[in-house]
Order: sequence, then structure tokens, then C-alpha cells
Amino acid sequence: MQQDVNYKDTFSPTPGSTATRTIISIATAEDLELNSVDFTQAFIQADRLPEGVNGQFCMSPPPGSPHANTSGIVYEVLRPLYGVPSSLRALHKTLDCYFKREGFTNAGFKESVWRRPANAKYAADIVISCHIDDSLIACSSLLVMHKFKLALLQRFTGTDEGPVTQYLGC
Repeated sequence: MQQDVNYKDTFSPTPGSTATRTIISIATAEDLELNSVDFTQAFIQADRLPEGVNGQFCMSPPPGSPHANTSGIVYEVLRPLYGVPSSLRALHKTLDCYFKREGFTNAGFKESVWRRPANAKYAADIVISCHIDDSLIACSSLLVMHKFKLALLQRFTGTDEGPVTQYLGC
């Protein structure tokens, strides 16, 4: 255990309604494509936080496991799970590391909003915000949007929710 670390802290940055409205407003004003991706079973896709931040989490063997009825046996949880307090932080850290490896930077006003300027890999600006396991993606090119979502869904299991305009009543 490390002093001054709250092992029960569930904090994870989220974009909030103001950031989401700002992204939607900019997308509308600049005629950007606006899509959404939902990460399925997001927490178990997260990388484990380093020891001392994540701590060790153990659980009793679940029913049906080889040691279910053996006393004194516990299993160490190796992946973040729903209900483990630091799972939100682990997911955000995993997403942040992935986006930064892909050339994104934090948008400056929120830790959970990333921006990547146009370059050789993606020939259009991309903005993505993640609210836990739901993402909002804005891009000026539909082709680049599809290419980016394909790469994103190769790294993280999820579903392409398609254009957001269907939810906005447009």
C-alpha cells in the first residue's frame, strides 16, 4: 500500500454536458461528420494500472470454478472489472495512452477530449470525447471517420453506433 493513495477512488475524467454540446455545436457549424462508438465490456479491455495505484484485488472463487468450495483460496483479479473502484481510472488511462500513441493530444479544456490534426495517416482533423465507454467522434471527412473507427474498433471491442444526427432529430 502507498500512502496518500485512495484505493477506493472511482474518479475518471468525463467530458460533461458543456464539452459535449461544444463538440456538437462545432460539428454543426463546420459541417463535420458526427459519429458514435460504444465500447462493449469496456473495463475488461482496460490495461491494469501499475501496482500501488490499482492495488491488488482478490475475490473468492466463483461458483463452478475448480476451487469454488475450497476454503482459504482466493483469485487475484488481473483485469479491471465493473465494481472494482479503480476500473474507471484504468479505462481512462488505457484510452489516453492509445490516443496519444495515435498522435492525439488533449483538447486543452477536458482530459477526456482528444484532438488529432490532419496528417498523412488521417487526412482530416479528428476530435473524440469519451464518457466512460461511449465516444463521440467529429471529423470533416466521412472516409477518414470510417478509417479511424475501423482502427479504433480493432484495438477496442465495441459497436459502431453510426451518425449521431439520428439522435439529435436531424
